[in-house]
Amino acid sequence: MSRKTQIILVALAALPGMAAGLWLVGGQGEARSKEAYREIKDMTGRVVQIPAEPRQILSLCSSATDTIVRIGEGEKIAAIDEYNRIIPGVTGATVIGKGSAISQEQILSLGIDLAFIWWYQDDAASLLKKLSVPTTRIRSGRAKEVPQMIRLVGECLNCSIPADNLANGVAEYVRTATIENAGSQKKRVYLELYGPFKTVGRDTYISDLIELAGAENIADEVSGSLLISAEQLIETAPDVILFVKGFETVKSIARRSGMAKMLAVQDERIYSMDRYWLVAGAGLPVAVENFRKFLIKNKASHNNSER
Repeated sequence: MSRKTQIILVALAALPGMAAGLWLVGGQGEARSKEAYREIKDMTGRVVQIPAEPRQILSLCSSATDTIVRIGEGEKIAAIDEYNRIIPGVTGATVIGKGSAISQEQILSLGIDLAFIWWYQDDAASLLKKLSVPTTRIRSGRAKEVPQMIRLVGECLNCSIPADNLANGVAEYVRTATIENAGSQKKRVYLELYGPFKTVGRDTYISDLIELAGAENIADEVSGSLLISAEQLIETAPDVILFVKGFETVKSIARRSGMAKMLAVQDERIYSMDRYWLVAGAGLPVAVENFRKFLIKNKASHNNSER
């Protein structure tokens, strides 16, 4: 037998072992891949493969950001957008844009391995998919969705126990407040958002807050966000006028044309509120209690700090 033939036979004999070795390595790699990722279902029904242990989180969703901080995982938030700066406890996070307009370069340089976005942020979702960043969509447009949202965030971060505690507290508060408010006489509230005569109607988280406080939203005949006229506001004659701090002042609202004849203006029942109270999350009970304080204030106790 020639030397060449011997080499060929030895090589052929080694092939099964080599194949078995390659199969074993491939199997181990597949096993490691399965161990490194797990499946969750987000609030739009999508099944998402997320890291087993997320470490570098991007949050474009204030509800998720607030929940992550409250369950003690705030240090994992590597990046946020401009709107999330209102959440206490994220001062160490990098601001990489505003809304869906976020920096691809910063996402890559920060090593983002999990992102939380709002359910409607399709542009951000497309970019993150392109960068192979697992993305969990969050929906918290109603008070009843908040407990589910909190539990989902806790599941993603392997913090189900503290998340369940927060979620259960919110669910119980909503149940109790709903029972307490049944049949009670309600004051009418106008809440202005981020600009003159911008407000929200029924089927919204903010309207839910007003109702849980035992009041009635003056715009509850319409669903979703809306812009009303000065005449419509005057006609509805709210008992209390609320606005987001930093966007208006008590004086600027009172000086609007025709509003001086409104009782809420004459009795100085115009109050500013912190934007953070409008973040849908575990802070819901505190937000509702603050709304209630506005309902019982009178002229003598009015805070003039926003004049």
